Amino acid sequence: MSIILTCFLTVRPNELFYNFVKILPNIENTYICIDDNEYSIPNYDGKVKIIKINNDDCEKVGFKNTHSKIQGATSREKAFYYFYKNNIQYDYIWFIEEDVFIPTTETIKNIDTNYPTADLLIRSHELCLEKRSDWWWNKINQQLKNKIKLPFAWAKGAGVCAVRCSKKMLESIFEHALKYKTLFFCEVMFNILALKSNLDVKAIKELNTIVHRKKNGWQKSQIKKSNLYHPVKSIERQYELR
Repeated sequence: MSIILTCFLTVRPNELFYNFVKILPNIENTYICIDDNEYSIPNYDGKVKIIKINNDDCEKVGFKNTHSKIQGATSREKAFYYFYKNNIQYDYIWFIEEDVFIPTTETIKNIDTNYPTADLLIRSHELCLEKRSDWWWNKINQQLKNKIKLPFAWAKGAGVCAVRCSKKMLESIFEHALKYKTLFFCEVMFNILALKSNLDVKAIKELNTIVHRKKNGWQKSQIKKSNLYHPVKSIERQYELR
């Protein structure tokens, strides 16, 4: 049976968020990565593993720059660094941002049951067959200048607020960070490195509700128990929807 971890990417997770994470199944394989190293979850009781990494430690090795606007390391890069540095057994890891709404405690487990393999579960996988300058491509082209050379198309993802990575997918990320001393924009990083390593990518329907913005927010009538939803930034609102 595969070992599947879940790592929540957060800045300053509140107690209400923590209380939900505690009731998820497979709690022994669940982590919360906190970006603010000075922050502590109120009434933390040790039931969920906490990751805090000094920014300099992961940045000097190359775990940085996956955010479009923030230079250096965020909770995503800190989580990558943690699983790179520590000898932890796993086959797959979910990386889920705290403003992703999870309708039930069984939702993630059910997705894993539906997709027992695949190196990358993600919202979308769009091949880019020619050089482009729209969207963030100019910045990405500069980030990757002389670094990534593929004999075929690059690719663009969307909705990387919730992705599941295999050990092979993460090893590809680790290898790039160590070789080039930096990573690159996360909305293409997973997809491009998966292509580079000939990995199995699945864009799944359960993640098609991970969007950048949702006009008027997600409403109860739109919620399916099978899907993950973004953005729902208010943890209180997440509880109402749940």
